[in-house]
Amino acid sequence: MAKFKTRARALDLLGRQQIAGIPTAINELIKNAHDAYADKFDIDFLRKDNLLILRDDGLGMTKEEFETRWLTIGTESKFVNSKTSLPPTDNSKPSRPVMGEKGIGRLAIASIGKQVLIITKAKRREKIYKIVAILINWEIFELPGINLEDIVIPIREFVTLPNENEIDEIKKELQESLDSLLDRGLISGNDFSRISMTVNSLNVNPKLLNEQLIGDFNIENSDEGGTYFYISPVSENLIFDIEGDKDSKEASKIEKMLIGFHNTMTPNHPKPIIDINFRDYKGNDGIYSNLIDKEQFFTPDEFKLADHHFKGRFDEYGQFRGDVQIYREKKYDHIVNWRGNNFNPTDCGSFDINLAYVQGQLKDSIVDLENWNRLTAKADKFGGLYIYKDNIRVLPYGDSDYDFLDIEKNRSKRASTYFFSYRRMFGTINITHKGNSKLVEKAGREGFIENKAYRQLQAILKNFFIQLAADFFDEKSKTPQSEFYNEKKNERNSVYKALERRDKLAKTKKDKFLKDLELFFKRLNENKYNEDVNNFINVAQQQFNSVLFMKDLDEASQKIIDTEFETRQKLSEYRRNIGIPTPKGFNISKNVRIDFDTYLTEYKILGETLFKHAIQEVDNLVTDYSEKLNIEISKRKRLEQAVEFISSEALKTNTKKRTETNEVVTDVSKNIKEITNQLMLDLDFQIRSVKDKFKNLSVNEADDFDLVEERKKMETEIEMISDRNTHVMDRIIRQFESFYIDKDEDGNIITNDQISDALAEELDELRERVQADVELSQLGLAVGILHHEFHGTVKSIRSSIRDLKAWSDVNDKLEGVYNNIKVNFEHLDGYLNLFTPLNRRLNRKREAIGLLEIKTFLIDLFKSRMERHNIQFKHTKGFAAHKIYGYRSTFYPAFVNLIDNAIYWLNQSNGKEKVIRLHADESGVYISNNGIEIPVQDKNRIFIMGFSRKANGRGMGLSISQEVLNAENYSLSVVSPKEGSTVTFKIERIKKEDNE
Repeated sequence: MAKFKTRARALDLLGRQQIAGIPTAINELIKNAHDAYADKFDIDFLRKDNLLILRDDGLGMTKEEFETRWLTIGTESKFVNSKTSLPPTDNSKPSRPVMGEKGIGRLAIASIGKQVLIITKAKRREKIYKIVAILINWEIFELPGINLEDIVIPIREFVTLPNENEIDEIKKELQESLDSLLDRGLISGNDFSRISMTVNSLNVNPKLLNEQLIGDFNIENSDEGGTYFYISPVSENLIFDIEGDKDSKEASKIEKMLIGFHNTMTPNHPKPIIDINFRDYKGNDGIYSNLIDKEQFFTPDEFKLADHHFKGRFDEYGQFRGDVQIYREKKYDHIVNWRGNNFNPTDCGSFDINLAYVQGQLKDSIVDLENWNRLTAKADKFGGLYIYKDNIRVLPYGDSDYDFLDIEKNRSKRASTYFFSYRRMFGTINITHKGNSKLVEKAGREGFIENKAYRQLQAILKNFFIQLAADFFDEKSKTPQSEFYNEKKNERNSVYKALERRDKLAKTKKDKFLKDLELFFKRLNENKYNEDVNNFINVAQQQFNSVLFMKDLDEASQKIIDTEFETRQKLSEYRRNIGIPTPKGFNISKNVRIDFDTYLTEYKILGETLFKHAIQEVDNLVTDYSEKLNIEISKRKRLEQAVEFISSEALKTNTKKRTETNEVVTDVSKNIKEITNQLMLDLDFQIRSVKDKFKNLSVNEADDFDLVEERKKMETEIEMISDRNTHVMDRIIRQFESFYIDKDEDGNIITNDQISDALAEELDELRERVQADVELSQLGLAVGILHHEFHGTVKSIRSSIRDLKAWSDVNDKLEGVYNNIKVNFEHLDGYLNLFTPLNRRLNRKREAIGLLEIKTFLIDLFKSRMERHNIQFKHTKGFAAHKIYGYRSTFYPAFVNLIDNAIYWLNQSNGKEKVIRLHADESGVYISNNGIEIPVQDKNRIFIMGFSRKANGRGMGLSISQEVLNAENYSLSVVSPKEGSTVTFKIERIKKEDNE
């Protein structure tokens, strides 16, 4: 009797060659974890070790279950018979529909790497089972001529997680099976050597790795279970799948396939069943990136922000009924019919849809610029229509490359008819195992099998999008719904174009303003204004010198007066030329406003110092040369000339401004007249056109003539133009009615453009604050995670520090190490307690701290960097003699930040001798360096959170240091540089008022 035999290659054909790629294979393993009632699924890719670790905390497997199910091809997931039982379930949790129905998820591992070590432990069984370890080399299954029964799969049981030596024993058993295959002539010598090398390259210590990796997976506990996969070597395709095309805006394959495993985008979405993490460790420093960061995917809040929403249900006949909301404003209870099945029940069954859509151009969208940019960027990466079966994603639906409804294909033919774009929509179709049983996934997880049910699903959805486009987004406004859409779109376009024109007009002014502001500070820092003013004085002195050689004293007297007048005029004109007008007609950011305020201060200082001294110098020169010539200069004549000069300057300035004002008023008036004239011409033309039609209308000859209908048409044509004209003129009237001019209590003139500018600046500031709040809220989430991870270890760290104290008491060499660790941990613990104020602090106490102790700490911390950059670190006797009172964890970090900044800027400078100098006196502590000088405009904002001139700087250090010191009644400020330095910071105690 003949029997079927199974070649080992059959597993390779069913597994690796069936699966579309590594992301799909990982997705299958997550589904298997779902079926095993796991709550967590963590993936850790250790690049340096070429090792991929996948862990879940599911039900796990016993040795018997592994052999009868995992190693048995084609096991039944849904059916029970006399030989097999259904997979175990966790009765403590809600029942889960089975996702891994094909039995190929286990075989898909072969596409991830050549070899896998599986460690599993069963839980929720009738007794406690041991940990089971299995080693499988997939290369053996690729070889021709070998039957499945010829291959040995090493399997061992352990009480605890195996270590490296125990794994070596399993490798040895697999190697011996290879020796047997070679002896029997079933594999060639080359294949034997290649596979043996792979087996021996496996370097895994599960016990150690589980202690080192992030994530709480305690498989050794009696009541815990789960399954771990250690895959090594990993396919070289994995790195490409992770990184993708770095120059592309699109998501990588890993992101496309694994982000959105559960529906987390729609409001009130079901709670995700499994928490998934994918940590990519590129080095051995413990730093990783989470590839499935949940913030990368659409959030419910972002879903709500979209322009349009479509939510409803397709019944068993394929007919849609639900809500359609256009521009987040008008909501319609809408029905879309489908006649493809002659109103008979469909095979695909009923299903729900919840879809959001963002307009492709900002000018058409009601979403603000910042959110529109974020939404469209996410839509470029993850936009699409996702299908979820019982809240588990069905691949590859949702991937923008998989346009299963021909949305982009149709749009390329005729965008006006096919409104929707796949990369501008994001939403879900929700189906269930029970209600949509005929929608069956392909074995390779490349979508549904293209049966009648799937073709119906496609047809229903294609009809849905075509009908929605016709009903709501027709450009010719053939329906009431599309009229509303086009009206709102045109309204948005008008606003956008108006703002665009305003911005375009303002851009030239703004660019010049910013350029002038930058030039002012550049010249100020370069001492250019002093040089130019001194040149004016030098030229004046030369002219005064020439008077000494004049014989006619009256002529000499007049020359002195003329030179004085000319020099004053030059100084006045120069001062006016370096001045920068107040911003008009454009908005400036908060930082630019700070720069402008700094400019005003510096410009005023120049007036009160440089220019005032220059005028005084001119007066002195007049007096000196008058005495040298022994002549009397007419004071009256000098005064008259001075008044004449001032009057002339004032008249010149005001005349120029009056001319500008009149020109603006004339231009506006001219434009308004032209517009209103054109509006009246349009109305006149429309009236004439209607009357012309009326004259040519043969009323008596037309039997079907409808007087009422014709009258309505004519009325509509005239009223449409009339309404448009009155609307435009109303807006012009309102604009001029809003013109505001008044005097304040001090007699200063206030105009509405000042109010508008102030409001615009306030709006920009609020936008910046909103963005900061968003970033801080995200930071808050991160802090929550950090606290959760840190809280479990903080007690042991405290205990270890106390143990180290005992050693440092008897070992002088350890004392410095102990103090450094203690101070840094106090600092970290202090910040931790900001979030957990009920926790005890680590014996923190205020004390008198010698400043030399702080310097010693700084030397230990920065010694190597200072040596590398050839920086000297000095202090004065005053510094050595002083102490500062407070918490070490308050002052140490502040000094660390200041020295860290000093090293950075010294390294950027070109000075031959680089020095950081510490000094102290009764007023406070000074930290100086001779690196790059702080620009004048930055001195008022270096303590603002987020401001930094460093490449990739966060702008947090100085702000936090100042805030922490303030809390301890100390201030941190920039002061005039100490001798030999370019930058000096000062820490001083804040003096309390007498009444406090």
